[in-house]
Amino acid sequence: MQFNFKKTLLLGLLMCVCAINLLNAQYSEETTLEARKETRHAFNACPFGVAFGIVSANYEYLLKPNHGIMVRFDYEGIPKTYSDANIDANGKAVVLNYRYHITAGMEGWFAGAYGRYRWYNGEGKIDNTNFDFELPDFTFGLNAGKRWVWECGLTATAAFGYGVSWKDRNVHNSTPQVEAAIDVFEEKYDFINPFMGELSIGYTF
Repeated sequence: MQFNFKKTLLLGLLMCVCAINLLNAQYSEETTLEARKETRHAFNACPFGVAFGIVSANYEYLLKPNHGIMVRFDYEGIPKTYSDANIDANGKAVVLNYRYHITAGMEGWFAGAYGRYRWYNGEGKIDNTNFDFELPDFTFGLNAGKRWVWECGLTATAAFGYGVSWKDRNVHNSTPQVEAAIDVFEEKYDFINPFMGELSIGYTF
C-alpha cells in the first residue's frame, strides 16, 4: 500500500490545530491584547514537516495593523521510492503571501492570496539511460488561517490554501521510457499539487 503523505500531513495539521486551541484557551487575552497588537515581526518554522523531509521557514511583517506580507522558503528532500528509475530528487520553493488580519495585529484570523514558485530537480536511470529533469511550477491561490500569540512572544500559526498551478517539464536525454518514469514520479509524489499548508511555531515581536 502506497503511504499517502498528503493525507497524513493534513490529519496531523488538524490534530495540532485542535491542541493549540485547547492550550490557548488557558490564557487571558485581556491583559496582553494591546501588547500583541504592537508586534510587527514574526519568524516561524515548521518542525512537523521534517518527518516528511520538508524544511520550511517564513517571516511576516505587518505593513499596517491589518495588512501583512509573508515570505516563505521551503526545501523538500524526496526518497528514491517513487519510480523504478530510482529517481534522486529534491524540491525548493519561494512563497509570497499577502495576509489581511481580520483583527488588528498578529494574533487572530487572517485571509489572503499567495504566489508560489517551486521547482523540482531530479536524476535517474532507466533502460541504461541516464537522465535528469526539472519540474518548475507557479501557483496562485487563496488561503486562510489563524495565528496564536502568547504573552512571552511565542507564536503558532495554522493556515491552508489552494490555487491554480502552471507546470512545465525540462528533460535531458528524454525517451518514452524516461518520460513515463517521470510521469509515475509526479503521480505518486503527493506534494506536487496546488495545495499550500502551514503549521508552524516561532516568535513575534
